[in-house]
Amino acid sequence: MKSDKARKVTSREYIMKLIYQIEMNKEDIENIDDRLNLFLNDNLEYIINRYEELRLQYSNNPNVELNNIELNDAVDREYMSIICEKIKENKEQIDALINKYAKNWSVSRMPKVDLSILRLAICELIFIEEIPNKVSINEAIELAKLYCDDKSPKFINGILGSVSNELESK
Repeated sequence: MKSDKARKVTSREYIMKLIYQIEMNKEDIENIDDRLNLFLNDNLEYIINRYEELRLQYSNNPNVELNNIELNDAVDREYMSIICEKIKENKEQIDALINKYAKNWSVSRMPKVDLSILRLAICELIFIEEIPNKVSINEAIELAKLYCDDKSPKFINGILGSVSNELESK
């Protein structure tokens, strides 16, 4: 992903929302890459608005340019496509890691937003080498603070910390 933090955060938020939507609609994860473009187009206005909000939040310049922003300015489609592909190919492996470290929880019982954040973050931990593990974990915690209940950030941090430790020991 490019160095534009607003673009990174927007991409991560919306790929998490796609994972969540597929889970809630009980759609086959095999169709995730087909759903990506439709999802992005259906949510275009929200994506652009979120990107603009984040650009203002992260900018030191109160006069930051926000005119004529297009979808490809707001999200990193390459990153999103890679995440879709890797989740589709490795869902069982990702879910096995979640089940292994989620004490007294299973993927089937877990809140679906928590599960979506965990799938995304574990996918990044395993397959996206250019994103440091600490960044993936911190961004997952930030998503949990924004979209989940008060206990979720700690829960997600615990699972991701364990997964990260396992991956680093290999």
